[in-house]
Amino acid sequence: MKVTHEDGFTLIEYAEGKRPLKVTAYVIDCFDRDIQLSHIVKYVEAAANAPVHVAKMEPTKFYALVERLATTVCREFSPTRNWGVTKPEIRGAVLFVLYAAIKAGKWPVEYDMTDTTFVQYEEAGL
Repeated sequence: MKVTHEDGFTLIEYAEGKRPLKVTAYVIDCFDRDIQLSHIVKYVEAAANAPVHVAKMEPTKFYALVERLATTVCREFSPTRNWGVTKPEIRGAVLFVLYAAIKAGKWPVEYDMTDTTFVQYEEAGL
């Protein structure tokens, strides 16, 4: 597995023969983005394996799960058309949810955001 950074994106090469995952932060800069994130979180919690099982996955399986969840979120909500949210941002939100769940060992009641997580607040807009 190889992680690189290019033009504001994180590129995760997780398996030979697969395109790298292109990920960027999901920035909450208005109330609508907060609501949209809650839809993504609920979807991931319902569609993903239990966090204890996700934590045991090999990296190739984990990142394949991330891509599958991002794809199904896009099919469910059409976020680019309806919200102006790109697929790299959706991947960032999915990773954010899964990383937090793995850390907690369960689906958290609250998700902590920092300047290093894949979901961040932009204070000026809120």
